Amino acid sequence: MKKNNILKKWHPIEMIHGDLYLISLSYDQANGLEVSFEIENTGSKLLFDFGFHALYYQSQNENSSLKMIDDYSITGNNWSLFSVEKSDMIHWISKNSYNIISEEDILHFILLHADGLITILSGKEPKVSLTSL
Repeated sequence: MKKNNILKKWHPIEMIHGDLYLISLSYDQANGLEVSFEIENTGSKLLFDFGFHALYYQSQNENSSLKMIDDYSITGNNWSLFSVEKSDMIHWISKNSYNIISEEDILHFILLHADGLITILSGKEPKVSLTSL
């Protein structure tokens, strides 16, 4: 990973502290991309609805993402939701679209959970909701 990636804590809603446990990651023709987590010891579910704005997503288990976690200095943050500015992945997506998709129109999110991380590039911020399980 290049050094121009700037990781920032992302606060889409008032977070309840606790580890996130992946419930589901789904992409279908009816809803687009949705990711849901259980928040440890709360009985709450956190849902991210990217709809059809997601341009790219990748789910990695912890073992296959250790270097990325270290490169971004995610460990020890006691936080699970991040955005990335000056993202190399955004540059990559824009370049692969022959610049049809402008870098300024893409947002980069990292969702860290107990068993790995999910990387999402999207044209808009997701709808985020917190509900009871």
